[in-house]
Amino acid sequence: MTAPDAASDTMATLSVRQRMAVALRILGEAGYQDKVTGHLTVRDRDDSAVLVNPVDVLWVDMRAADLLRVAPDGSILEGVRRFNPTTGFHFAIHQRRHDVRVVLHNHPPFGNIWAAAGRMPPLLDQSGANGGGSTVMVSEYEGTLEDVGRAERLAIAFGKADVAVLAHHGVLVVGEDLEIVLARALSFEWRCQRAYEVASMGIADPAEIPADAAEQIGKFAHEFGEVLFDVYGRRIIESDPSVLDDLEGVTT
Repeated sequence: MTAPDAASDTMATLSVRQRMAVALRILGEAGYQDKVTGHLTVRDRDDSAVLVNPVDVLWVDMRAADLLRVAPDGSILEGVRRFNPTTGFHFAIHQRRHDVRVVLHNHPPFGNIWAAAGRMPPLLDQSGANGGGSTVMVSEYEGTLEDVGRAERLAIAFGKADVAVLAHHGVLVVGEDLEIVLARALSFEWRCQRAYEVASMGIADPAEIPADAAEQIGKFAHEFGEVLFDVYGRRIIESDPSVLDDLEGVTT
């Protein structure tokens, strides 16, 4: 029993940077791994800067030491890796949504199928509802998002939603912490996969889960995210403790 207890103690004492690196590895292993694209930002202080993953490290290889702290103008305040300028639209969302501290964007395989089709996947099973949250289809595609105007328009179109399918682009997920974003991201990708598989059966208009049932399932989303982070995170740390290497280069 000592090893699981020790692992649980480690999970409880992780810094924000370490938790973020672990979350990136969980997401990378789950399919949020389109080469070197995608961004996860965390607003961990009461200022306008955010922690963000660099563009020159795969999510499945991320360490806490690789993360950058970046100001809205793109200047790097902490870290030595390369910054992806298309992260700019995260700042537009953080500035508009004070309830949001975590913003996730990438091109997961099944989510991107529905993005390519320009359609929101139907919610067909319980597992797809586990993450809860509201969804929106953002149909306007204007190209890459390093442009400030495009970033602002996307933030406006996203509105108060929790998950978006971005037409011809990918998936966007937000939340108050890493746990709820993890739950929403993994559950929504499951939803996308099941909807694609059912559509592949030739069923054009499958019956969705009733809205009240989906809402009831989603009430447990945060607890679900906490369990996901703990279970997957402990396995990642045990298999590669370097994920916790922070700026000083030491594993805590």
